Amino acid sequence: MSGGEVPPKPAREPNALFRRVQEFSRRSHEAAHEEVPLLTEIADPGAAAAAPGLNEEALAADLERALVARLAPEIDRRLATLRADLEQELRRAVRDAIAHALAARLAQPPKD
Repeated sequence: MSGGEVPPKPAREPNALFRRVQEFSRRSHEAAHEEVPLLTEIADPGAAAAAPGLNEEALAADLERALVARLAPEIDRRLATLRADLEQELRRAVRDAIAHALAARLAQPPKD
């Protein structure tokens, strides 16, 4: 063999590709045939499509549930902050009241 010659390819069967394509097509057709649903009712072409009914109560309940789910955590955080602030103010007020009562008691002369 010289440098410019291409080695001969092994002989192939001329119809191998054609048979593969046919086999693939047959399998695809069988699979598609199995997947197609069978129409068992004949629809009246003159009949209007049924409009979905609007259930306002169900819609309101869904909206309420969604809003509560979104707002409840924020309300809980705010209430916790307010509770902590209120507790701090209460402690300060009690401390001031006790200090005022003790100062008033010390300011009075002892009774004999």
